[in-house]
Amino acid sequence: MTPTFRDATEADLAAIVEIYNDEILPGTATFHTEPQTIADRAQWFKSIQTENYPCLVAEVEDPTTQAKRTVAWCNLWHYNMRPAYDGTAELSLYVHKDFRACGVGAKLLEQTLQETRKQGGRFHTIIAGVTTDNSRRTRFWAEHGFELRGTLTEVGRKFGMWLDVSYYQLML
Repeated sequence: MTPTFRDATEADLAAIVEIYNDEILPGTATFHTEPQTIADRAQWFKSIQTENYPCLVAEVEDPTTQAKRTVAWCNLWHYNMRPAYDGTAELSLYVHKDFRACGVGAKLLEQTLQETRKQGGRFHTIIAGVTTDNSRRTRFWAEHGFELRGTLTEVGRKFGMWLDVSYYQLML
């Protein structure tokens, strides 16, 4: 399985919603607590496109049908809406549960960072906020050049427990 990468389109929204919702109810990678709809994600996607933030997907080819399937997505978005933060972006990366731990996320991250660097210095630094309850997730960011800059204790609540969030930073 060799993934290919491209800019996300509206045609990817159903797959993006499926991947994201699979993390919302059982997981802690996002602090959304209710499943998202395609309409919710369409509004999100339109904002990303309007402001020219990168949003890429990873596809793999189904060996039986030869159809392409979107299995991961990654995007940048405002770290903070105040203008002084315009050179800083927050990165989100989600991989379909059947394709985790096989390199798709790492390759998509690298492709997203390559596209980001092509924007001619628009971004100076990238931030990833990561819940600390999953050591595989926190190791991922460190293994890909992001440096731990700090942890906020008990800032999100899911499943009846308070969760810490660590912030990882990559200087471009």
